[in-house]
Amino acid sequence: MTLISSTKQAVKQLLTRIGVQPAALLRSPLASPYAPRPVTETGEWPAFEPATEAPEPHPSQHLDLRLKARDYRGSKDRLYRVFVPSGYKPSRAVPLVMVLHGCQQNHLDIEKISNFSALAEREGFIVVYPYITKYGGIRGKNCWGWWMPSQTRAGAGEVEDLWQIVEEVKSQFHIDPKRIHVAGLSSGAGMAVALMVTHGQGLASGASVAGVAYGESAHAVNFFRPLSPHYRSVPTLVRTMEDQMGSGKFKVPLLVIHSRDDSVVNIKAAKNLRDSWAQCFDIALHKKSGMRSGETGNSRWHHTRYRSAKRRSELETLWLEGPDHGWYGGRPGAFSYPNAFNISEFMWRFFKSHDNEAPS
Repeated sequence: MTLISSTKQAVKQLLTRIGVQPAALLRSPLASPYAPRPVTETGEWPAFEPATEAPEPHPSQHLDLRLKARDYRGSKDRLYRVFVPSGYKPSRAVPLVMVLHGCQQNHLDIEKISNFSALAEREGFIVVYPYITKYGGIRGKNCWGWWMPSQTRAGAGEVEDLWQIVEEVKSQFHIDPKRIHVAGLSSGAGMAVALMVTHGQGLASGASVAGVAYGESAHAVNFFRPLSPHYRSVPTLVRTMEDQMGSGKFKVPLLVIHSRDDSVVNIKAAKNLRDSWAQCFDIALHKKSGMRSGETGNSRWHHTRYRSAKRRSELETLWLEGPDHGWYGGRPGAFSYPNAFNISEFMWRFFKSHDNEAPS
């Protein structure tokens, strides 16, 4: 049995377990029910409280698959998990969210602490959790190679493998092509940003948690304490982005989340990500369209929104105070700070307000 046929068989078995007839896999031309919802500054601000101890999703809603290495440079076999909500119907196109783990983690860890599968069950979207699985070079355990040009340029390495995982999920489920989003933690955030740069026309929006700018060097991360981190200049970062995008330059709305008390990736890295994104895509940082501050759990937070003339939110930042390096407001686990602002809920709110504006 080929890898493709075995994957299709696994998908059919999963759909049968959650009550969907395999014959319904034939796609329907029906429009997606997940139309983008405008986010405004009026009305009550959601609480974004830490995740509750809701029941874990049933194992039958998980599909554990493998991307077989492709023939381009740097491709490797990669495991990944797909979460399918119980209400999924192949006749309706649904959003897809890719969530990338950080160093010292795997795909199951980020699924647990982010609580994204429970959120997907409630909201009716599909989540894919890739696992780096194999890697080379000098790096920490399970770190994505966000600082390596060989891994972050279109058509090769880890960033291309991630896009091929998106394509595999699209081939097996009825995914709305205008509602594909990516998020990541730490090294996963760096690779999420790389995916937005290299495959921006296929993405609706993205989010970086405790991450860095595209084109940044490994010296931007405090791997070797007490040495101080070193950052590339914003103009250098912008040139690297533009060189990679070329004539295919496309602006993907970005949400940057970072703690001012992060001891591994200083908030300076997040500000460089914000500034390079704004400069590359002509977003005026001095024209803030909304600001809010508050306190949730053990964390204070400050949210800022920047918009274009079309009133579309193109760049947002969420700075926290209190937690260290990790995911905030989710479930307990390594690199998790549960008693904080619920960033998964906040991300989904951001994702829902954006669809892909690239030409079809």
